[in-house]
Amino acid sequence: MTHPPPSVRVEPTMSSWSISEDSRHDRTPLIERINARAKRLGTATLDAPATRLIATGHQGQLWHPGILAKDIALDLAAERLGAQRLHLVVDQDANEAWRIEVPFVDGDELKMKAAILGEQKQGVPTGFQPPADVRRLEDRLAGLDPALTGVLSEALADLPTCESLAEQIAVVLARLKRPYAGDLPVMMVSDLAGLEIYESVVSRMLDDAHRCATVYNRAVADHPQAGMTPMVVGREFVELPLWAVGWNEQRRRVFVDLADSDAMFVYDDGEPIDRQAVTLLPRALLLTAVMRGYLCDLFIHGTGGLVYDRVTEAWWRDWAGKELAPMAGVTADVFLDLGAPIADRAELARAVWRMHHLPHNLDRVLDLDGEKVRRKRELLAHMDDDRGRARRRTAFGELKKINRALAEQNPRALASAERELHLARAGVGNARVAARRDWCFALYPPDSLLALRKTLAGEPIANAGVQYRV
Repeated sequence: MTHPPPSVRVEPTMSSWSISEDSRHDRTPLIERINARAKRLGTATLDAPATRLIATGHQGQLWHPGILAKDIALDLAAERLGAQRLHLVVDQDANEAWRIEVPFVDGDELKMKAAILGEQKQGVPTGFQPPADVRRLEDRLAGLDPALTGVLSEALADLPTCESLAEQIAVVLARLKRPYAGDLPVMMVSDLAGLEIYESVVSRMLDDAHRCATVYNRAVADHPQAGMTPMVVGREFVELPLWAVGWNEQRRRVFVDLADSDAMFVYDDGEPIDRQAVTLLPRALLLTAVMRGYLCDLFIHGTGGLVYDRVTEAWWRDWAGKELAPMAGVTADVFLDLGAPIADRAELARAVWRMHHLPHNLDRVLDLDGEKVRRKRELLAHMDDDRGRARRRTAFGELKKINRALAEQNPRALASAERELHLARAGVGNARVAARRDWCFALYPPDSLLALRKTLAGEPIANAGVQYRV
């Protein structure tokens, strides 16, 4: 049981991707923020004006090759379409940035070890808490298998001074993916705060909160497969797709109080939101609406985003009266070959049958001959001559002695069958771990990730079956 080479899913086909020519909003203020961070962190910059811009993105965490596939596709598509590239870090999300799961082989068993490399405050967005202690990151990484994690150690070397956990993980990811996806400029979702275009959208939502949320909910209801949660809509209390985020604090949902003539932003308990103390940032649908509506000309999603952004399109069309820039979907499956036995239930059944069958049939399986074998054949040939219990009991006893003697003379065959059964049992237990395709992409051998890029580029794959043993 072996793993297939990398497989990709692209929708629509990459050759049919196109760039919106309608959005000509001035992106200079955003580019200035991106480039100022790039100067501090050593990441790539954008050229102004960015009139052709393709973007993708994900949370700041040690993600799997399916996410890397989006960045690779971004690099390939931008080159073909003559556009600039942009990777968006969803730094208003409270994900575990430094959590990693590492597979390892213990004897013949495939196991998994989970580790939190860097401390972080739970529930606080990655862009709103300090970076992890690099020395602790390196120490904890050293406790994992260096054959798998060596490239991670290299990416941690000489990190620049980062202002947030999101920046820290973004720098490491940029280094790790550079050989496969190129040098991609990095944008944080928090870069939207204070941008004129984003603030104008937030103000419009405040002024038109009831209709905004109602149309949002209608779009959610029309696309149940997306699994999106509707907003709370009351006569004087309406939820909007925003997060209120403060430094080192958990994010909170945002509502609008319509009881007075002047609508105002409040928390779920009715407390007014102090916009000097917290930042209002978009939730998923609003984020892609702003990106596709004003800041990029093509957005590349994973499979989930491609589904839920149909809701965004319907909502934005009906509420804002605007069509969004095109989107595409990319994901991939890449498997690690860890050198552990892998088996399915059919293989285990065959091994069990062989282990049961072999001790009684060594003569036939090994094509043996000799006095004992000839006597066994004679006993079997006359076993049913009559129904005499005493004779048959004696014959069966003699057959058992012959089989035991043959087993003693051919121990390697039985040991081989026993080993085969052990490996099949271990292989069935290993199959679940081995079938995972969501290990951190930095754990995969370079050949596998280069094969992923070639697959996306439509090139033939060489050495796709390379093994990576631990």
